[in-house]
Amino acid sequence: MESLSLAEELVLLSYDDSGTATVASPELDYAVAGAVLCDLAVGGQIAIDADGRVLADDSPTGGNPADDSQADDDPAGGYAPGGAPGRGHGRELLDQVRTRIQAEPGRATRDWVVDLSHGVVDEVLDGLVASGVLRRERDRVLWVLPRTRFAPPDGVEPPAETETRRRLAAAERGAGPVGPRTAALACLLNALDVPDVGAARPSDARRRPPAVLGPAAWPIAATTDVVDGYRATVARSVFTATDVATGS
Repeated sequence: MESLSLAEELVLLSYDDSGTATVASPELDYAVAGAVLCDLAVGGQIAIDADGRVLADDSPTGGNPADDSQADDDPAGGYAPGGAPGRGHGRELLDQVRTRIQAEPGRATRDWVVDLSHGVVDEVLDGLVASGVLRRERDRVLWVLPRTRFAPPDGVEPPAETETRRRLAAAERGAGPVGPRTAALACLLNALDVPDVGAARPSDARRRPPAVLGPAAWPIAATTDVVDGYRATVARSVFTATDVATGS
């Protein structure tokens, strides 16, 4: 089975079988942007310098990918230009982001998470539709409000999603070593509170997060920071509006 990129896996797990998103924007957008950075980092394509700025490897195939050889269920080797993981469009997205980072070196990871979040979920969904994993369905709610859903073509969970869930469940059970891509996906799902995935952070990741996440540790930290920051801002706005309404 052709492996999915982390962004593709995250989007699949964030939509239910009716084709409806279970995670609101922009949290999902931030997390998918972080997933793109994780795939590039695990594949040895990008890294951070001593000041925490993101840099791309300028060699044709990038740097050394993370060693996933001990994690049989983690798609090994990460991403390399023009290669796995990711279906056709998923690979194109990773190629595009790597090229952008090469052209704009030295930006902070948080900046990239926010910048890449714009439209990234739509791009991933378009790719999953083009590759036949999902089907785009357009209808109207109460015959008035337009709605677009992204559901499995035959109405059952796509095999690629089933395989991803199996990998996450094995990691949670502690059934063998956990590779950085699987650990990163679990961390992103936890950050988003995605329901019914059965992907609590793998036990290895709970004990030794930097060691398990490897090169994905810094994109995960920045993405979680952006998501938490957004939620804190929303919470402050709600509290302020409540105070104004009640005259507190």
